[in-house]
Formats: sequence, C-alpha cells, structure tokens
Amino acid sequence: MAQPTEMIMLNYQTTGSTVSLTLSKEYLNSQELLRFIEVLRIKELLSQSQMTADDAMVLDEALKDNWWQQNQARFLSKI
Repeated sequence: MAQPTEMIMLNYQTTGSTVSLTLSKEYLNSQELLRFIEVLRIKELLSQSQMTADDAMVLDEALKDNWWQQNQARFLSKI
C-alpha cells in the first residue's frame, strides 16, 4: 500500500546556473501562474535592456501622451 505523502506547496532546487521550481496546483491558480511566468519573462527582457532609467522615463511619458491623445475625447465626452 502506498504511503501518503506530505503536500509540498513550494519546492526549489538549484543546480549550476538554473533553478527548478515545483509548485502545488493549490498554491497558484492558472491565471496567477501565467502572471508569474509573465513577470519572469519581463524580468529577463529588462535584464538584457541597455535602456537607462532616464530613457525609460522619456519613453513612459511619450507612451502616456500618445495614449491620452488617442483617448481623451472618449473620456472628456463623459464629463
């Protein structure tokens, strides 16, 4: 007869330059897991970026300005 095993919510093992992560399905639902993976992917992309913090702020402002130009009529029409 198989012995019941203790449920491990989170376990990790490091070897060389990798980390193996094991999570119980009860620990994160599928949406949370996808968000966690997305955060890791973004972190990887950011680590490869050569953009300075000042460049990022300029880009952020440009994106917000562009978004506002495209959406201001829709928001202001509700006032």
